[in-house]
Amino acid sequence: MIRIWSRLNRVTQTGPDTDISTLVRREFGLRVRQRKVYDEACTHSSMLDGDKTGLKSNERLEFLGDVVLDMTMANYLYHNFREAQEGELTKRKSRIVNRKNLNLLGKNMGLQHLIRAKMRREDIHDTMVGNALEALIGAIYLDHGYKKTQRAVLLMLKHYGLDEQVNETSDFKSQLHHWATKRKKDLAFEVLRDDDSAGDDRYEIAAKVNDEVMGIGVGRSKKLAEQEAARRAWKKVYDRRNASQRRGRKSSEEKASVEGGEEKARTSKSSGNRRRGRGGRGRRPAPSKE
Repeated sequence: MIRIWSRLNRVTQTGPDTDISTLVRREFGLRVRQRKVYDEACTHSSMLDGDKTGLKSNERLEFLGDVVLDMTMANYLYHNFREAQEGELTKRKSRIVNRKNLNLLGKNMGLQHLIRAKMRREDIHDTMVGNALEALIGAIYLDHGYKKTQRAVLLMLKHYGLDEQVNETSDFKSQLHHWATKRKKDLAFEVLRDDDSAGDDRYEIAAKVNDEVMGIGVGRSKKLAEQEAARRAWKKVYDRRNASQRRGRKSSEEKASVEGGEEKARTSKSSGNRRRGRGGRGRRPAPSKE
């Protein structure tokens, strides 16, 4: 689950926003320029019942925001996890872009207080809030374009713990510990660098197996750096294991081929002996000369 406590405390202390402009500025660091699209993002379809003013619900913006959010996360993961394959990237993305997380993010921004709907405030359920968040991202895209929206969405997600969340898609550290314990190998994580000179901690940590460096990771925290080091070490273990299995299969195939050839040679030799034996028994003895 994305961590929201710092922002949750902030919203709780200051109270819910009464204007969408305040929320957008606080959460995304952007100013509202086209107010109309933001009002649309906060309009639930129930408001259209009996309306004759041409009011629009947030459903179309929700569709647009969903695509923008998907593209933003896909681009982020593609460039930050260069060795990850499609399946792993998809798993990491689904940890962020899922209904439960979006509902939670929207609620803790206080977005539910800005949704316009023909129902009691307490009847606005979590899914409506998550949908409104996607619609809000769609509105930001129409107001500021893709590049600014991408930066703003990533800024918001990182503030809520994006880096930690995507690195927890697979707990490589636990897998590595399990593998090392099972094979009675010594696993250790050594801090190579701890640099806070830029005002933002940067850790470089090596994952060592029997004093051999198997992977090095860099991160804003020790936890992130260790996970990255463990991921790289696990990949090396996995690659070595696959290579060993391939060599084993090749050796078995070669052995089977040699044994097959020897068996064939023995069979051929035995068959020749039998043929010669049959020829000897069927041959009449030569007449003796007197």
